[in-house]
Amino acid sequence: MSAIRASAAEPAILSFGSLEWFKRELAPTPARARRTAITVAAAVLCVIISMTLQVPELSVTAYMPFFMSKESKFLTTVTGVIGLIGLTIGIGASLLLYKFTYGHPELRIPGMAITLFLGMYVSRIFVLGPLGFLIGFVVAVSQSVGEAVPSPELLVRGLLWLWVAIAYGAGLTVVLNLLFLPDAPGPPAHLPKPKSFFVSDAFTNPAHVHFALKVTFAAMFCYIFYMAIDWSGIHTALITCTFIALESTGATLHKGVLRIGGCAIGGTLALSAIVFLMPHMDTIASLVVVVACASAIAGWVATGTELISYAGLQIAFAFFYSVFQGYAPDTDLDNVRNRVVGILFGLIVTGVVFKYIWPERTIDRLRAALRAALQQLARLVEIPRPESSIEAAKADAHRLIEETSKSFDQARRYIELTQFEFEESPNGERTSLGNLESTLSGAEDVFGVATSLTSDRAWDEWQQLPPDAQNAESELRSSLAKRVEHVATSDTLEDADPNLSIAFARCTETMQALQVKNSRVALVSQIVAEVQ
Repeated sequence: MSAIRASAAEPAILSFGSLEWFKRELAPTPARARRTAITVAAAVLCVIISMTLQVPELSVTAYMPFFMSKESKFLTTVTGVIGLIGLTIGIGASLLLYKFTYGHPELRIPGMAITLFLGMYVSRIFVLGPLGFLIGFVVAVSQSVGEAVPSPELLVRGLLWLWVAIAYGAGLTVVLNLLFLPDAPGPPAHLPKPKSFFVSDAFTNPAHVHFALKVTFAAMFCYIFYMAIDWSGIHTALITCTFIALESTGATLHKGVLRIGGCAIGGTLALSAIVFLMPHMDTIASLVVVVACASAIAGWVATGTELISYAGLQIAFAFFYSVFQGYAPDTDLDNVRNRVVGILFGLIVTGVVFKYIWPERTIDRLRAALRAALQQLARLVEIPRPESSIEAAKADAHRLIEETSKSFDQARRYIELTQFEFEESPNGERTSLGNLESTLSGAEDVFGVATSLTSDRAWDEWQQLPPDAQNAESELRSSLAKRVEHVATSDTLEDADPNLSIAFARCTETMQALQVKNSRVALVSQIVAEVQ
C-alpha cells in the first residue's frame, strides 16, 4: 500500500515563495538543461543576426526563443505557426485601421478598446484562444504607438520591420527545437478533434464578457493615464494588463507576482550590464557572452512548471527590452526605470480591477476541477464490466487514467493559486479549502490503487475469475463508483452509501466461497478501505 501511494504521489502543496517551493521549482533535470541550452543558442543567434544585418526591434527578436519554446517539438511548432498567423493578421488589421485612425485620437482610442475587447473575448470562447488574444494584443499595442511616429510612411515601415523581427526569431526557434529537442517518449499524443470552434458555454456564460471588459478597462485606463501625464516610457503598463490576465483572480495575481519578480531580476541584470559591463565591451563577442549568461538564467526558470515559468519569460523580457534599443545595445538607464515602473503600475491596476470587479474565484474553479476528477475516477473504478470486452476495457481505462491525472494536476494548481485570494477571506472559505484539500488527497490515494487494477497482471486475474466472482466484484466497484460520485457533489466525506458495505460483504463471501486469492482481490479491498 505504501509503495502504491509513493508512486502515485505528487509533490506536496507548498507555500508560494518558500525555500522548499523554490527548490522544487528550480530542480535540475536533463530535459530542462537541454531546453535551456536550445533557448540560449536561439537567443544568441538572434542577437548576432540582427546586429549583423541591422534588423530593428532586436529586443523583440531575442525574446522570441523564450516565448515560443515549449516542452515538445509539436507544441513549439504549433505555437510558432499560430503566432505567425496571429501576428500577420494583427499587423494587417492594424495597418487597415490606421487608414481611419492615424492623426485622429478620437477614433484611435475607441478602436484600440474595441479590438482589445474582441481579442480578449475571443481568447475565452474560441478553441484556439491564443490566436484571438494575439490578434487583439498586436492591434492594440501597435495602435498605442501611433502618436509617437511622425509620418504614416515611418509607421508602416516600423510595423513591417516588427513582423520581420518576430517572424524570423520565431522561425529560428522552431527550427532549433526541431533539430535538437528529443522526441517525447512513448507514442505521440493525438489531440481530440473539437466538435465546435467555440467552447461549450461560449455564448451563455457572462464571465467571458466580464473578463474581456475587465482587461479592456484596465489596459485603456493605463494607456490614457500615461498619455495624459506624457510619460509614454511606461507603456509596459498596457502590455502588463493584457498579459497577466487569466481565468481567475488568483491566477491573475499569481502571474502578476511572477511578472514583477521576473522583471525585477531582469532589470537588475540589465542595469548591472549597462553600468559595469557595457563601457568595457568593444566587440560583439563580449556582448554575446553577456546575452548567453542572462539567457541561461531566464531560460532555466522559463523551462520550469507553469507555477514559475512565466517569471523566466519576464527576466528575458526585462533584460532584452532594457539593454537593446533598435539593433544595438542601449546605455540609457531611464529605459530600465520606465519599464519597471510601467509593469508595477499595470500590475496594481489589473490586481484592483480583477479583485473588485466581477471577481472569478480560484476556489470555484478548484471545485469544478475536483468534481471532474472524481467523476472520471468513478468511471475508472467501474472498469471492467463482465459484459464488456477486455480490449474495450483497456482502451477506456487508459483514456480515463490520462484524463483523471490531468484533472488532479489542475486541481493541485488551483489549490496553490488560492494562496493569492485568501488574505481577507472568512474562516468559512479556509475551512472549505481544507475540506477540498482532504478530498483531493484521499481521491489521489484511490486513484493510485485504481490505476494498479489496470496492470497486465490485474487484467489477467480478472479474466481468470469465475463468472460469479466477476459479477460480485463488478457490483462492489459500482457501489464504490456511486460513493465517489457522491463525494463529487460535496466538500466532505460524510453520508457514506450503506449499499457499499452490503456489496463489500457479498463480494467477500463470494470470493471466500470460490476460494479466490490473488492480488486483485487485495487491491479492490484497499479501494474500499480508502473510500470508507
